Amino acid sequence: MLAAPAPSMNASHSTVPARSGEIDWWEAPPRDLVDQVARDRNVTVVSQYATAIGILRFNHLHPPFDNAAIRQALLGAVDQAEEMTAVAGTDPACWHDGIGLFGTGTPLANDAGIEIMRGARDYAGVQQVLARAGYKGERIVAIAPTDAYGIRVLSLVETDQLRRAGMNVDLQEMDFGTVVRRWASQAAPDKGVWNVFFTFMDRSAPNTNPYGNPNIRADGLAALPGWPTSPRIEALRAAWLDAGSLDDQRRICAELQMQLRQDVPDIPMGENWQPTAYRKDLLEMLPGCFAVFYGPQSVKPATR
Repeated sequence: MLAAPAPSMNASHSTVPARSGEIDWWEAPPRDLVDQVARDRNVTVVSQYATAIGILRFNHLHPPFDNAAIRQALLGAVDQAEEMTAVAGTDPACWHDGIGLFGTGTPLANDAGIEIMRGARDYAGVQQVLARAGYKGERIVAIAPTDAYGIRVLSLVETDQLRRAGMNVDLQEMDFGTVVRRWASQAAPDKGVWNVFFTFMDRSAPNTNPYGNPNIRADGLAALPGWPTSPRIEALRAAWLDAGSLDDQRRICAELQMQLRQDVPDIPMGENWQPTAYRKDLLEMLPGCFAVFYGPQSVKPATR
């Protein structure tokens, strides 16, 4: 067995698989176990192995999130620092808040409209804005995996934030395979599907521009699950392709980020560094949000 997923939130720290020799590569150990694993002289731990941005994704096909004003109101409810502290620990070197459309330090990252994501959260104020927007306490079905550690933590914390904002959230937990199947369904939430889900977006090169990042698409049923529709977002994505200079690209991306604050296809929940741990006889480990197996090589002697 080459790689192992993160354990459940109830996993015993005394049975960390990378320490017991059961596996060669632990793709994404929880941050609170990294120090334990690092004490094993046979294991290499990379604290800042890959970056990922948390995302709250809305179902735009059904109430209440077919209402843009309700989606906009929740920009004031998402506490990125709280999310990332829960996922990645208290060391701020392991995460960033104040995240907009693109990851920290990438060429098109900008601060346009980002002030709403910074500062203290006013949940009583958000409740008032939600009421004015037309939210009447409807049940919100949120789906979360039990067997994907980081996403589950993200889901639990964000569910709590939505409840503090006055939303009637029904959190439904299941295995990750079932979560993914439910993402794809366009049926109504009262038919057993979803209103919101939470996930991570790999901050690899394609996702650092408006056309490579599939989460930005807003062409209705052709878009990713959530199916947002915004002709203006699509026009700005096309304009980025035609931009003649990096300055033009950055101007368009600042405008796009402002438009995303109007249409709110989803909400970023902060950015974190994902650690990884592998036995020291593995070489050529390639960084990335998800495990890839065409690079690693083992120098362990062959056994029969």
